Amino acid sequence: MKHLGITLSLSLTLSIAFALAPRQASADDEVEEVLKRFEHEPKIRQVQVAAINYYNVSPSKIASLRTRTRTKALIPGISIGVTNSLSSFNRAVDDIIFRNVGIAKLEEQTADFFGFSASASWALDRLVFNAEELDVMSLIGIQDGLQREVTALYYVRRRLQIEILLNPPRELASRLSGRLRLEELTGLLDAYTGGYFSKEITRNLKRKKKKSAYVPPRVRKVPSKTIAGPGKVDELRMRNTGSSAATK
Repeated sequence: MKHLGITLSLSLTLSIAFALAPRQASADDEVEEVLKRFEHEPKIRQVQVAAINYYNVSPSKIASLRTRTRTKALIPGISIGVTNSLSSFNRAVDDIIFRNVGIAKLEEQTADFFGFSASASWALDRLVFNAEELDVMSLIGIQDGLQREVTALYYVRRRLQIEILLNPPRELASRLSGRLRLEELTGLLDAYTGGYFSKEITRNLKRKKKKSAYVPPRVRKVPSKTIAGPGKVDELRMRNTGSSAATK
């Protein structure tokens, strides 16, 4: 009896599952049909990548900055100095004892000095740890926050689109409010992606329109030629010979 009860419950579960399967499939088809209305819009990952590239905080960029920050210690700090001085003075010598004729002797002396110095220094301790790496690693937090913000805006906008599509408001004020809210979310996504979001939608709509307007060229049907066999060739020769003899 116990095995019989288990068998009955199993068959009942299977029958319920098979009965619900077509309904579930039809419901999924309806969902896919609604989501197909938005195929011309970029996917969420494309929007995230566009925002990351616009703010220049991509993973490859962060890794490159981190490497350059650590190897910065290998580049020396160079200091250059230039010194220039110019001096001149005059001296009058009057020897009243041994002077024969003339006035006192005038002497003029000038001095010009030009100096150049250069030095190089290395901070090799930064090869072990450089505090600037912490500033570079903080860009990961900016990248994560940017992706979260863009994802939230993207799906708030998508839910609003579906709500307007499935339950269109009847009042004019509600329709205007929904339209303005949709434009606001679109503008925010454009601000985070440098205008990529709207440009990609316009580009995809043009491609879709061009694809739907494309008419494939008509192919002309060439009549097929039948190849006569040996017997058919002999029959045609006899007919041609008979017709030519009748003509003569």
